[in-house]
Parts: sequence; C-alpha cells; structure tokens
Amino acid sequence: MSSSISLDEALEVLVVSMRDAFLAVTVFVAVMVLLFSWLQYVTAGKFVDWIRKNQSIQPLIGALMGLTPGCGGAIIVMPMYTRGYVTYGTVIATLIATLGDAAFVLIGAVFQDVSFLAPVIVVHLTSFTVAVIWGFAVDRLAVTPSSPLGIIWSKSSESDIKDRSDLGKDMEIIQDMPREVPDGFGYRVLHQGYRAWWIVTLVGFCLAILLLIWYAQDPDYSPDLVWDPTTRDGIVTWVGFIGTLLSIILYISSKNFIRDDTEATIGDKLNSFDETLVHAASETAFVTFWVVMAYLIFEFGMILSGISEADLSDQGSGIGAVLIAAVVGLVPGCGPQIIAISAYVEGLISFPALVANAISQDGDALFPLLVRHKVASIWATIHTTLPAILVGLMFLWAMGEYPRLTEILQP
Repeated sequence: MSSSISLDEALEVLVVSMRDAFLAVTVFVAVMVLLFSWLQYVTAGKFVDWIRKNQSIQPLIGALMGLTPGCGGAIIVMPMYTRGYVTYGTVIATLIATLGDAAFVLIGAVFQDVSFLAPVIVVHLTSFTVAVIWGFAVDRLAVTPSSPLGIIWSKSSESDIKDRSDLGKDMEIIQDMPREVPDGFGYRVLHQGYRAWWIVTLVGFCLAILLLIWYAQDPDYSPDLVWDPTTRDGIVTWVGFIGTLLSIILYISSKNFIRDDTEATIGDKLNSFDETLVHAASETAFVTFWVVMAYLIFEFGMILSGISEADLSDQGSGIGAVLIAAVVGLVPGCGPQIIAISAYVEGLISFPALVANAISQDGDALFPLLVRHKVASIWATIHTTLPAILVGLMFLWAMGEYPRLTEILQP
C-alpha cells in the first residue's frame, strides 16, 4: 500500500528531521566527540609505547582502543600491524570492539531516554568481551591473512610477513602519520567555518538541556514547527535548522562522504589541539548528516509505503534482521552503520540485530588496512562477521527464552 505526499508535507518532514537531528543527537555527540578526541590527543603516544611493550596482552589493549567511541583509536592500530608491532589477533580484537562513530548515536540516545543506558552498556560489554576472546583465539590458533584457518589448515606465515609493506620501519606511529594538505576551497571552509559551527552547537546544547527539562515538566510537550524567532518553538526550529545546515556544509567541505576519519585527519588531531577542534566539528557534522539521512529514510519510507513503525519493528526482530545487520557491518565506513544504529534507536530493529552489527562493523578503521594490506582487510571482515552472526543469534535465542531481557534491552 502506497501513499502520496505533498511538497509542504515533504518540506515539513525535512525541516523537522533536521531540527530533531541537531538538538536530539548532534549537540550531545559534539560534547562526546570533543572529549574523546582530546583524550586521544593527550594519550595516543603513550598508548603506542604501551601496546608495543606488551605483546602478550595486545588483543586486550586493541579491544580497549577499539572500545573508545569514534574511529580514531582503531585507525591507529592498523598501521601498527603492517609494521609488525601488533599481532593479527590485535587487529581483529580492535575491529570487533569498535562501533565507530555509530557509538555516538547510541550513547547520545541515553541523553534523550535513560532506558537506553542498559542496552548501551550491554552492547559495548558484549563487543569488548567477544573482541578479547576472539582476538586471543586468533593468535592462539595462529590465524593470519595468509593462513585464515590457522592450525586447522596450517600454511607458512612468510607471505603474511612479506605482505606487511612497512615491516621493520622503526618510525614513530603518531609523528609519521600523514597530514591533510592545507589547500582547496573545502579545506578553507572547514577550517574557518568550524568556529561558527561550535558557537551554534553551544547554543543548541543549552537549548537541548532546556528541552529535556521541558519534556520532564510536560511529557506531552512536542515542539511545533514554527518560524517565528520570538517564540520558544521558533527558537528551537531555527537553532536546529541552522545547526544542521552548517553541519551539512562542513560535511560536504570535508569531502569524506562515507567515512569521516582518515589517517591524515587522525594525524592532524593527534599533533595539534586546534586541529582536534576542527576535526571534532567535522566528525560531528558527519554523524549529523547520516542521522538526518536515517530520519528521512525512515519517515519517507513509512509515508510512501504506508508501513507503520510497528510493522517495521516486526520485520526487524527475527533471524533475518540479525543476518542483514551483520552483512551491513561488512560495508566499510561509518555512514551505513549510523543508519543501522539509528534504526535500533528508533525501535525498528531488535537488540540482537544491533549486537550483530556492532560486532561486524569496522567503521573507518578498515580503510588504512585496505591500503596497506588488502588480503588482511578482506579476511578481517570475514573473521569479524562470523562472531557477529553467532553472538547475535545467541542473543535472539536468549531474549526469546527470557522475556525480561527483551524488556531491558529493547526500550
């Protein structure tokens, strides 16, 4: 069954999606991105030394690095593998643990609804636990890209060693990371426009806190789409609309449409606090764009198809949803994963599907590995998807057997 939609209705859906994305997601994501970017800035060098000196627990350290929201921590690990500093199991543990920028969407949902706290904790603990176990198992079984079945079907590891193009180059990981070329119109827009974006985001953050207070005082309150800036709802509309518009401008200027973090942007962030501010804005703008896309896909999809949220939720709760979510995780980059995580936040897919996607996805970290070691990147996606499907199905069974779990993990 299909439905038509007028131009005015379409514009209303667009503006409301932009407003809600900025005030319900962006402003909270910005705070978290800035916090974790700063932590990476002050600790990255120490981390590199630590992981190189503790080879016996590298999968554990890699999982911890992957667990940090965003892709920065995971990206740092990839060149360390090609230089022989970390094991293949460490790579797998890092990729399994990371939720990339999609983690910010999931954590941001807690600010809007505290019932998401339990699912957020459980999915992160699950990803971390699976990452550690699977990472150590990969190393113990001598699994490598050149011997993907390890001791089960043993092959010489010499080809794997030779394929590590940077092996033996004893260079500083952080200092040696590439940097962005300070040239081009997009670069200038990003490095000059980020200040305006932060100002609007600060205003939006204060307004979002007020919205939470207003919701608590009046559970039935819902901002109307009003353009009069002298009214409360008018201010909400304008701040949300302008904030998302600026985010889209920064997103386009960054020219990173599927992934937001590259080795060059990480190199900039880890060597300059000013660049940390710039790329924190860029990273949040990236998340904003894909959240808006998710909102629009869901809203227009339901309007045009005549399908309700309840119908979509029913379709997103079975074995098929777990398998599809795991397959979506195979797609490199954070953009598609943000849509998948947003689907869970909107109640369209089940928690088992969320777990499958969280474990399977590699965020932006797969790109630097793909450049340096194509075979490793291909096998890494396979080696992370297998536990994703397995653990997702385990949660599907457990939640079917114990309905209380569904109440806790499916807000």
